[in-house]
Amino acid sequence: MITGRTSRPLLGLYLFLTALWSGTLLAFTGGAGLVLKAAPTRADGGVVNRALLDLLDVSSLALAGLLLILAFALNRTRPWSRTVRGVSLRLLAVAAVAAFVSLYLVTPEMVALRAKAGAAFDLLPATDPLRHAWGRLHGLSVLTLLVRLVCATAAFALAFAQLPREPAGSAAPEREVTPPEGSS
Repeated sequence: MITGRTSRPLLGLYLFLTALWSGTLLAFTGGAGLVLKAAPTRADGGVVNRALLDLLDVSSLALAGLLLILAFALNRTRPWSRTVRGVSLRLLAVAAVAAFVSLYLVTPEMVALRAKAGAAFDLLPATDPLRHAWGRLHGLSVLTLLVRLVCATAAFALAFAQLPREPAGSAAPEREVTPPEGSS
């Protein structure tokens, strides 16, 4: 059984993991465009971004699962309000679904469309149906990423709000100083 003494480290781990998750999602969001600009070709940049996105999707699934377990453990040690608990669990579930959709539905379909178009994908006119379909899928991919970012950040904020608050001025109890013996 988890005791009250383990509550603080568990909450710290939960906060660390949600912050790490939010940070990696944010870093990928900002870095994907940089990868495309720095790569020799857009296709090369796309390969790198896809590998990073796959890793991010898998880690999102793992973190969402781990955070769900931690949330249940935390609730046993120091129960969260019913609203915070319910919203937190739903946020983690939504983030897991978004990662699943990205990893197993959207990304494979995007790869299949690129393969269907061949090496000349970037040369296709903007009006080409394959480009339109790929653009829609890319939009869904971005949406699943943003959903995870919002969910991870909100999960962090809700858990942070559960930190025990100490009244102002009671940070550390003052000790009474006793003079050494023999002094007056």
